[in-house]
Amino acid sequence: KTAYVGVLSVVPMLAAVFGSPLSTLIVGAVTWLAAFVFGNLASDGNVAAQRVRLIIIALVTLAAVGAAYLRQRRERQLAMALQAAAQSDAHRLRAETDQLTGLYNRHAVTERFGRPGDATVRTVAIIDCDHLKSVNDEHGHSAGDAYLTAIAGRLSGNVAKSDMLARWGGDEFLVIQELRVGDAKPVLERMQQAVGASPIAAGTAAISGSVSIGVAEWRPGMSFDDALLRADQALLRAKTAGRNRIDVAVD
Repeated sequence: KTAYVGVLSVVPMLAAVFGSPLSTLIVGAVTWLAAFVFGNLASDGNVAAQRVRLIIIALVTLAAVGAAYLRQRRERQLAMALQAAAQSDAHRLRAETDQLTGLYNRHAVTERFGRPGDATVRTVAIIDCDHLKSVNDEHGHSAGDAYLTAIAGRLSGNVAKSDMLARWGGDEFLVIQELRVGDAKPVLERMQQAVGASPIAAGTAAISGSVSIGVAEWRPGMSFDDALLRADQALLRAKTAGRNRIDVAVD
């Protein structure tokens, strides 16, 4: 006589798994009414037993509504946590990205490498876009931005995922490779060749691009600033010697 109680009790429990507290309450109420009607139609005259059956279904319904509320609250909390994490990631990405080129910016580099170094040997290279001022003067700053962005794309197409390529500021880029200078230089040569491989479309103009590169090995025990200084000095020599060349700092 009471087997249907177990069957009907499952209904609000299932509603709690998939529905809202309100829908679970409605399902529970309909289930209770169904139990009431079925109990009267198939009554064995045991009023007390029928009352117990209805109380059981009512209690299960209340528990199911509570479970639905807790599940929905946890889902909201999880959604809010995921949204906050996504916003945090988006904010961090904006803070670390150069808006013109889409590369990392100076802030991202200093955040990653501005602290005391580890035991890894790296190569630091400063890349200067030759004659960007002339491009700006002759073709306008929009063309200069297009020229700079195109060079950034050609450089990024020739670096490994383990390398960090960033816009260091103005017309300079910075690349940090987890390689010794001897292994890093062929990569830098490919980057330089990629920039000058074909004219760069900048507005209505087609401009021949070139870069000068200063390179220094960043050894354990050497500060990031010291490695940058040595690379910058090498870059100055490359520019003084006529540009469109690579100069490596030597001990």
